[in-house]
Amino acid sequence: MVLKVPRSPGADSSGLYRRPRFVLRAKRFEDIPTILGKTNTYPSPVRIVGADYSQTRCVGGDGGTTVDSGSLDKIVEFGEDFVRAQAGVRIGTLVHALAERGQELTLTPEINQISLGALAVTTLPQASYTKGVAQLSSLVIEIKLITPQGKQMIIAESQRDLMRVLRSSYGLLGVVHEVVLRVQPLTPIKIDYQVMTLAEFNARFNDIVNASGALRLHISPFNDRITVERRTVDETLSTSRSGIWQIRKSVMRNVLPAFGSSVGSILAAPGLTSAVLSGVQRALRATIDRGSRGVVMYAHEWMRDLPQEAWKSRYTYSLWAFPQADFPKILGEYFAFCKAYYKEHRYRCNLVVGASRLHQDRGSLFSASYDGPMFTLEPSSTGEKGWDDFLIDFNDFASALGGVPTFNQTRALQTEHVNKAFGDRVKLFRALRQRTDPLNRLRNSYFAYLLG
Repeated sequence: MVLKVPRSPGADSSGLYRRPRFVLRAKRFEDIPTILGKTNTYPSPVRIVGADYSQTRCVGGDGGTTVDSGSLDKIVEFGEDFVRAQAGVRIGTLVHALAERGQELTLTPEINQISLGALAVTTLPQASYTKGVAQLSSLVIEIKLITPQGKQMIIAESQRDLMRVLRSSYGLLGVVHEVVLRVQPLTPIKIDYQVMTLAEFNARFNDIVNASGALRLHISPFNDRITVERRTVDETLSTSRSGIWQIRKSVMRNVLPAFGSSVGSILAAPGLTSAVLSGVQRALRATIDRGSRGVVMYAHEWMRDLPQEAWKSRYTYSLWAFPQADFPKILGEYFAFCKAYYKEHRYRCNLVVGASRLHQDRGSLFSASYDGPMFTLEPSSTGEKGWDDFLIDFNDFASALGGVPTFNQTRALQTEHVNKAFGDRVKLFRALRQRTDPLNRLRNSYFAYLLG
């Protein structure tokens, strides 16, 4: 049974309006072929939405039909080294269910609300531990989907080339309704922090990247500080969580977005806003430095809880990835870019900039680390005035330095950025998409512009 559902009361968390003609909820996966087949009743493009936390218009409705997969929310089967679940299951729900069984995913995302359908077919880079797995879709070993013609297909990991394309197909080749992901035993993670200046980071960069563990950076260009967060797997350790760690977790995930939004709306003078933000970021770094050394916990415990309604979260970001070998130089240029931009436009991002080290991962066609190890840069904001203009210039800056974007997380992306980053891979995907969906049943204007 297909149900019409109310549209969201405004934009989603990214500040983008989807504007579909119809919003439907598929109660069963068997409803999907019906929707795809009734072209007069349910106009194109047909786009599937899970939690709607994408930062771009990749699920834009364009006067067509948006299908909410939230009712496809069953975890179907737990195995010794896999889990099978429907596309509407939220990753946080799955991760906590696995933890109760003493299991976990190889990579744990930062945000709870991502749906498994989105995970399977989008580029979602994460701080990684080893070569080969640096984005969430690389955990997917089987996909069940409905083609644009309404036929069901099952694609397994043994179909390597097809799986590589599907893992970054963004719903353009078919509608995913069930996935199987690889899992492993639950393992403690030790988390350590080091606070450095840019000069110290550059001098120690080789040692930082050559040591074991996943790396997540928290970057403050205006304070010349980089907090290096290292996550190290150690099966011999016992978990230990200090009270101040819990405070830090709450601040990072709940207080800062709301605070940044309030500062941006209440303090009109750019200089005053900048001073307040710098002070808060210094206090946060002090909290991290004092209370988070040697904390041992399980990966799912650092996941960020955002509101169930994406448009209420007041948190948005953009992402580019850069070659690891060039990252010290690029980070220095980013510091200079931010300061020059503030001097000219009196604007700076009101949340801490994040970054992750990505090992090489060729598991999907549009992997951000397809050609080698990378570091991301993720400017973050509450969507305050000036954010969209900042991203236009930041995208040109990132592209000129050899950056690689993602279609669901890089805002204000342009065709020239895509072509420079992905080259012949764009042509390969375009040809396959045109053969798979010649009537453009699943393609919206966003992907028509970027991929043709």
